[in-house]
Amino acid sequence: MKKGNKIISGALALGLGAIAAKLLGALYRVPLTRILGGEGIGLYQTVFPVYALLLDFAGAAAPSALSALIAAEKTGREIRAKKYLSVSLKIFSVTGIFFSLLMLALSARLAAWQGEAGAYRLYIYLAPAIFLSCLISSFRGYFQGLMDMKPTALSQVLEQLVKLIAGLTFSKLFMPDIIAASAGAVLGITLSEAITLLWLYGVYLRHVKRALPEKSAGLLVREKFDGECAVRLIKTAVPVTLLGLMLPLSNVVDTFILVNVLKRNFENATALFGLLSGVAMTMVGLPVAVCHGLSAVAIPAVSGASTTAEKTKNAQKTLLLTLAVSLPAAAALYFLAPLAVSLLFGGLGAEEKAEAVRLIQYLSPAVFLLSMLQTENAILIGMKKINISVIGMAVGIGVKIALELTLVNDPAIGIYGGAAAILACYFFADLINLIPIIFRAREKAGVYGNKVARRREPTSSE
Repeated sequence: MKKGNKIISGALALGLGAIAAKLLGALYRVPLTRILGGEGIGLYQTVFPVYALLLDFAGAAAPSALSALIAAEKTGREIRAKKYLSVSLKIFSVTGIFFSLLMLALSARLAAWQGEAGAYRLYIYLAPAIFLSCLISSFRGYFQGLMDMKPTALSQVLEQLVKLIAGLTFSKLFMPDIIAASAGAVLGITLSEAITLLWLYGVYLRHVKRALPEKSAGLLVREKFDGECAVRLIKTAVPVTLLGLMLPLSNVVDTFILVNVLKRNFENATALFGLLSGVAMTMVGLPVAVCHGLSAVAIPAVSGASTTAEKTKNAQKTLLLTLAVSLPAAAALYFLAPLAVSLLFGGLGAEEKAEAVRLIQYLSPAVFLLSMLQTENAILIGMKKINISVIGMAVGIGVKIALELTLVNDPAIGIYGGAAAILACYFFADLINLIPIIFRAREKAGVYGNKVARRREPTSSE
């Protein structure tokens, strides 16, 4: 299959997987909320910000780093891919175990800090999922580096399906104890990670027996540790991890800035923040998650290109595909905002629904800006220019915080200042990211121009 077709088919596979996973996730929330009630679902949600943050530290960079390194291998790719996967599993299993144990050790203290003493049991049940997720990320990065996106897409669907079945079963089984039922729902997540890991390992064994029949015997843990691969993996993973942490950490900062600034002029400050972050940005995140497939494909497509011209061509193709998907999605979100709020957030009051619709429509361009941002970040990872993404994100976050402190403080603007700050953050990060990509495209055009000029020289001399 041609590289261009692989980009499209890979993005399509991941996009369909993301849609199916999101639908299963949405389907899961309806009966879970009915079983647990408001108190139980609140307890269930309490543990996830900490879990997501620790997971980002532990191994969220594995898929991007691994896929970039594997795709860049020009000879003996399958053999090198196996070495990289073995090294990745060993490194990220250590980080996964560390952060899993950290969550276990801090479970009671974290629950106390959050004012939910019963949440300690949820932290205990969820802690192994950090370790399991790190290993899953390594296998996904391995397949993505080989431009095989189906295992990642199918594993995402399997993960959500097991979580749905196990989470609902355990939570209903442990009722009427709200804490135990909420912990049962969390246990379903850990079980889903374990089953997904086993499935991916099975897929890996089948793949490696076909690709390397003479070298497929033996467990990955018995592979000799390759120091060179480890150094390359760490050098790639560290800036990717930093980039991945920047936006979640800025969102944590938002909880302190926005609510406190809003409280100066609005009595319903917390509710307004909830509409912005919990409703409007949730709706923005749905189409952006579908576009994530393009960013996952962009890394190996750019990193694995043989020439500068091919790298540029693949980068431009993924950007154009992202543009073609995200612009209609942004327009659809704008026009379908009233229907979405009515269907998904029926529990809101009439005024809150109207406010939510306005915020979603105001933030609809974020679908395009954020989708382009994640694809640009992926391209720069493939180009080995991830530091530019870090700088772009830092500038964007700085602009966002400055606007939050000024615009939100104006009673006439209020929460819409927070929405404007989000749009500005993505816009400036996009702009900075595009500079090296456009520069490389101009270099390519210059090379072609010189070639054409050289070809015409004999004709002109005649």
